[in-house]
Amino acid sequence: MNYTATTTENQSLILSKDTSNNRRFGRKPDLVDTRGSEKIEIDYFRFYESLYRKEITDWQQARISRRDPFNPITFPIQQLYKDSMLDNHLQGAIENRILRIINKEFVVKDKNGNIDRDRSAQIQTRWFRSLVRKAMESKFYGYTLMFINNMQSPERQILELPRENVIPEKGVLVKNAFDPRSAAIPYREFPNYFLYIQMGYDAFGVLERIAPMTIFKRHSWASWDEFEQIFGIPIRVARTAIQTEKHKNELQMWLETMGTASYAILDKQVDIEIKENQRSDAYQVFYQKILAINKEISKGIVGQTMTMDDGSSQSQANVHLAIYDEIMAADIQDVQDWVSDDLFPALRFWGFDLPEGYYMSIIEKDVFNPSKKIVIDEVLMRNGYNIKTEYIEEFYGTPLDENEPRRNGSTELSAKTGIDTGLSDFFA
Repeated sequence: MNYTATTTENQSLILSKDTSNNRRFGRKPDLVDTRGSEKIEIDYFRFYESLYRKEITDWQQARISRRDPFNPITFPIQQLYKDSMLDNHLQGAIENRILRIINKEFVVKDKNGNIDRDRSAQIQTRWFRSLVRKAMESKFYGYTLMFINNMQSPERQILELPRENVIPEKGVLVKNAFDPRSAAIPYREFPNYFLYIQMGYDAFGVLERIAPMTIFKRHSWASWDEFEQIFGIPIRVARTAIQTEKHKNELQMWLETMGTASYAILDKQVDIEIKENQRSDAYQVFYQKILAINKEISKGIVGQTMTMDDGSSQSQANVHLAIYDEIMAADIQDVQDWVSDDLFPALRFWGFDLPEGYYMSIIEKDVFNPSKKIVIDEVLMRNGYNIKTEYIEEFYGTPLDENEPRRNGSTELSAKTGIDTGLSDFFA
């Protein structure tokens, strides 16, 4: 993808797609930084992702490239992270941790800690939840870099830039992900347009130590599959004394059409012997290794095992859940700090009504049980408070008569009918 971003005298940034012939024919123009004329061209593109099977040597080489003290390269390790995320257990653990944050309510509070509902409505939107998701991902991938393209409602657009092209230690977005000395943009110089997110204690991410676990796990799955092919379905052996090519081809065709089991075509004097493991539970070698790796992944992501893996007792489950709650509390605090300290200043620049001193807070969504709520409302009405018609229809889903929405009182109806009209009786 090719983009051109221009800063004008009032420091507004315009991002437009490059539809020139250079892009059409795959020729990429040089990235030009002409800050003297207040213009910056952003030209980057996504590399074809490497889909070959990753091994431990790939992980080691990726770490060496990433931790180079002079010219770090982030492309190999970020590709390795993407490959690791194909693991279902790892994906589920990370998604579980992210959902425990974005499924809560985001509110804006004033200097005194009071919730401002009107200003909170500005961030209770899809684009803000997407930003919080990307912020949480930075804990696992190491960092996230976003570019604010347009914050005018309703066409708000925030682009995620490829992590492969970001070098956090230098604070630059490079054009060539394989060459850290290539043309680059210093994104730290434009904090109102580039949102750099790093909520971990370093820019390497949790996946650096989780990635080798997924490689070992993939080995066990492959070995188990090979074990199944050899011993799960008996091998077929065809012996023949006829050595003509035509006869062998026909024999091979017959064996192929007979099923998926392994087969061999041997000379009559050739013998083949398969040494089978005499233990009936030989598959446990692979299965137990996979279970052990899953537990290690759970420990690395959610800090414990019993919320994702099998447990043994309720008391132990409570202890593990308490550990998870501590991790979630730390995630909440990190997100709140990043939004209040880094994101809110940028949003003020783009015209959001967020006064100085206001901050973001994450709270549990209010979920009321109707049987309990009706008791509270009844007490309020008995003490002379009026409840709006809109509230009753919205909360209870009960349509009211527009011509006569309310009688003179429940006592009048009770006197006429002899029936107690306490509202809580309906929810007893």
